Amino acid sequence: MKRLALALLFATTHCAIVTPAAEPTDDAGAIPEWKPTASCAEVKATCGGEPAQAVRGHAAGLVGLDGARVEFAVRYLTEEGKGLDMSHDVALGRTVVAGGAFETCVCVPHGANMYPQIAAVVYRPGTVGTVSADVARATFSQRYATLGDEDVAYALGSVPGDAQKEAAVAAMSPRTANVVVSDLAAVEGHQVLGGLVATERPVAAQLSFGGVEAGRLSLTWNMPGRAYPTERVAFFVDRNKNGKCDTDGSDAGAFIAFAPTIAHPGALLEGAALAPVCAALLPGLPRE
Repeated sequence: MKRLALALLFATTHCAIVTPAAEPTDDAGAIPEWKPTASCAEVKATCGGEPAQAVRGHAAGLVGLDGARVEFAVRYLTEEGKGLDMSHDVALGRTVVAGGAFETCVCVPHGANMYPQIAAVVYRPGTVGTVSADVARATFSQRYATLGDEDVAYALGSVPGDAQKEAAVAAMSPRTANVVVSDLAAVEGHQVLGGLVATERPVAAQLSFGGVEAGRLSLTWNMPGRAYPTERVAFFVDRNKNGKCDTDGSDAGAFIAFAPTIAHPGALLEGAALAPVCAALLPGLPRE
């Protein structure tokens, strides 16, 4: 729901009792051992009371996907009351499709009813990786709250687009990232849109907007996905201010190897040379 992509502020807070049940994510890029998490009965028995909440993710009607691995996540704000642009932690459940259906439960330590994000990924039967190339079905959604039961069957009923796959896969990781790019005086005052891509993530999972001021650009992502050795920043300067990545010479952009602080190494790409940057960002396409 795109209206919730706005930075909403809310005042309600809860106690800081935190007992995360999420399985750790390997942000170094290596594929960790994949195994199902505890059963729903076990999760509900150990989750405890307020502010913790057990959430069940389930779906049926997944024809032809028996044996597929499933990841279900509830992303919750690490600091409540400060808006949706804050970082999130992840309560992650894993299971396998059987009889065209699955269920898995997670324990959200706090904030389950403070604008949680719900995501589910079904990886193709026979795959072993957890990247978009392995995905058969996926969904990512910003919510107002969760009542503890999330039926994602409808959302998983069709094949997702590339940007939707990346967003859902990235939702399984609590990683945040930011970058400052300098030596951009040539595009001073212009708005820029950028994302983090890699060989394993050819389309950016999340886009960030920023302006060039004093020759510097700052971009921040609260859901960029796992880190990979091949990771790089893809960005374009929206010189014609239409919100699109244009290859007619109107806009310009670049790929740069990711680091927290980067000096832009040279001329920006324009025209047909900008097309790979546009394809990596896919601005305007839904990620929810």
